[in-house]
Amino acid sequence: MNLKTTLSLILFSCLSTFAHAQKKHSVHIVENDAYQTPLYGATLYLKELEKGGVSNISGHISTKDIPDGSYHCRVSFLGYVTLEQEIAFPLGEDLTLVMTPDTQELQDVIVEESAITSVQMQQAKLSTINISEMNLINVPRMLGEPDLIRMIQNLPGVKTETDFTGGFFVRGGRNDQNLILLDGVPVYNPWHLFGLFSAFNTEAIDRVELTKGIFPAQYGSRLSSVLDIELQKGDTRNGAGYLTISPISASFSYGKPINQKTSVLVSGRRTYLDPIFWISDPILSTPTDQYKNRYNFFDFNLKVVHKFTPETRIETGVFYGNDQLVANNYYTPDDNPYSQSQLPDGATTSSDNNIKYGWRNVTGSVKLVKENEHIKSTSHFFTSWYLADNQYYYNDENFIYRTESNQIVTRELFDQHFTQDFTDYGTQQDLTFFLSDQLSISTGAQWLYHSFTESKINKEQQYGFNGNQSDYKDGNPTIELILNNISGDTAVTNSHEISTYLSATYAIGKLSIYPGLRYQYFSDGHYSHLLPRLNINYQITQSLMFSAGYGHFSQYLQSLSLDFMRIPADRWFWSNDNRPPALGKTFTVGVGYQIPKVGLFSIEGYYKTQTGLLNFSIEQQSKALDTNGLIPEFTRETISGTGEAYGVEFMLNKTKGDITGWLGYTLSWAYNTFEEINHGNPFPSRVDKRHDIQAFVNWDFAKNWSLGALFNYKTGQPLTFSTQNYLNNPDPLGIGDQAGDIQVTTSYNNFRLPAYHRLDLNLTWKNRRFFKHRTEVSLNIINAYNQFNVLTIMPSTSLEALPNGKFRAFPKNKYISQMPIMPVISLRIGLGKDQKWKD
Repeated sequence: MNLKTTLSLILFSCLSTFAHAQKKHSVHIVENDAYQTPLYGATLYLKELEKGGVSNISGHISTKDIPDGSYHCRVSFLGYVTLEQEIAFPLGEDLTLVMTPDTQELQDVIVEESAITSVQMQQAKLSTINISEMNLINVPRMLGEPDLIRMIQNLPGVKTETDFTGGFFVRGGRNDQNLILLDGVPVYNPWHLFGLFSAFNTEAIDRVELTKGIFPAQYGSRLSSVLDIELQKGDTRNGAGYLTISPISASFSYGKPINQKTSVLVSGRRTYLDPIFWISDPILSTPTDQYKNRYNFFDFNLKVVHKFTPETRIETGVFYGNDQLVANNYYTPDDNPYSQSQLPDGATTSSDNNIKYGWRNVTGSVKLVKENEHIKSTSHFFTSWYLADNQYYYNDENFIYRTESNQIVTRELFDQHFTQDFTDYGTQQDLTFFLSDQLSISTGAQWLYHSFTESKINKEQQYGFNGNQSDYKDGNPTIELILNNISGDTAVTNSHEISTYLSATYAIGKLSIYPGLRYQYFSDGHYSHLLPRLNINYQITQSLMFSAGYGHFSQYLQSLSLDFMRIPADRWFWSNDNRPPALGKTFTVGVGYQIPKVGLFSIEGYYKTQTGLLNFSIEQQSKALDTNGLIPEFTRETISGTGEAYGVEFMLNKTKGDITGWLGYTLSWAYNTFEEINHGNPFPSRVDKRHDIQAFVNWDFAKNWSLGALFNYKTGQPLTFSTQNYLNNPDPLGIGDQAGDIQVTTSYNNFRLPAYHRLDLNLTWKNRRFFKHRTEVSLNIINAYNQFNVLTIMPSTSLEALPNGKFRAFPKNKYISQMPIMPVISLRIGLGKDQKWKD
């Protein structure tokens, strides 16, 4: 029986089980919002019977044990207006009760969890952060753009490399170890502007959760974290949305009903840097040096939701993100005596240089959701496509020189082209059975087909002739193709990934246990893994909670890149017969305390080990940069090693009052070991930053005014740097100066950059009027006190001759800065009936 047949039988079995589930009517508790969000934990009390029930995660309360008759019922939920009404049982159909938030009560109480609780938030409570509940809009914005990933980079346990990179590293893991899901679809490299922004439009997002610890068995194929992003479903009552205008781009998001059962959400964002280049290119250009540069990015989201019945809906979505950079320089020197004196009359010397970077993401999905008090079924079909297309090209005319074979070169061409193209096709079936108020069981299966193509082509040509240089000026030699080197290759990988899982939720008084088991199979190399997961939560008091977890994880796709920059030329590697997958084990333990009228204070420690981590050897890293082109040329030869990370995180999240925000501190260690690097000894990973402090405060200091301040302090990033300088001494690690053996490095990542710290500010003026729409005006100041944070060090060594005939070497290193102070103004304009200005 082949893999596809096995998967089909699994899915058919799941669907059959769902189809034969017995229908029983229930009370459905929802919030009075645009989406009728189910309320998890609402209480239904029947006065005459002195009994009741509690709503499950889908908002349903079972009525099967209620005797026939009419009863006075009271429905209550913390932070909502209590409902009281007569209800006759048995119910002829499901009864939906709509609850309205009690804004007066919310000033005096603390809502301990959101109305709808995801499986991540249920199981890994202290390790999961509900980012959508935080004040995303008032966080200071890089170049005026509100950005989800930048927000995540400022949370405890999450680290970044530089101001210019969009990746994030969770608890000592790598950037590629994070499973990024957009409405359940995996997204690869979701960055704009080489990582400066994420490709997700913040205005279109409804829910975002980051799970850093033991994520549930429902999720797999990554070692460190799950970033689960859900787009808005569209407003089912009035059209609503926002238009945001920043100095580099404009974005909009708008949702509205099509009819009573169907809603649509559309969002888009595009740069308008093109006019800047139209102006700057002529200014930078001279008669002999012409520039033609272009850059733009664009992203688009479309989501349509249709409700067939109160229990059944279908969701379809499309995401498209695209970046294109073109840089051209055409150079015709007017003063080049070495070449010009040897050229025929009327001939000119010229150099045409071009570089193109392009990358895009496209996802599409169809999701059928059906839920009632007994069961929730989600059938998901999706695809995800990622393309990186990078090219560097130059054409030099009449730069005359002689080759080692005594030939005269008159024209030289070089073309470097690197592409990566991979597509996922997948289907997934998830089922959750609500057996009682204390017990639920979840199961499901997923099939993924991966198609990956990588192409690297280098083309080098030289035109010239045999003879003397003077022949070119005085005579008319025959110009021939004297060099034609074409190198490179194309690799195609097709593989299947199949997984199934089984998990449970069991509550015994104050103790909640969440066991899970996931089976993962990867066809290329025939790897299979059984991955147990376990989370335990104990509610010691109403305000104090203890949590612990342990889990095994596997990953079959890894990416490698330069140490200090994230560009679309990262090299991706799938597991195969010669390249085993990465495997990880993680243990977490923590406590959380709900401080009245403040928020949650949590402490969580973690320890994780990883095997099968990929890297390039030192020699391969040096060769990747030692090329004629501007695109690093990575080999397919990799080495394998291990990782170890441990630490403790503190976080206080204040969500109520005029002053809100969070304070976080992380104390952590992260090490890697590779037999071929650092003599096989452990060394700090590039995200081993011992101390990490994040603080965000938003203060509504006056009517229609708010001030947001974000502060960061991080221990300096590890860096490999020479500690000794000699003449004609080889570098033991092979990292030393390529021009001469004068820099000696005795250990890997042996040096740390200076500590990083930065303060960003956001001043928002609300409820302004702009063409009869409510508008917010924001002033953002990035790096408010203009701190010189070091990006990297450019090493250099000078030699001084001594009278005794010896030489003295001393360093002359140059520090490269990160983001300087940058003030930016942006507008946020409300769209829809609710945002109309009323005189």
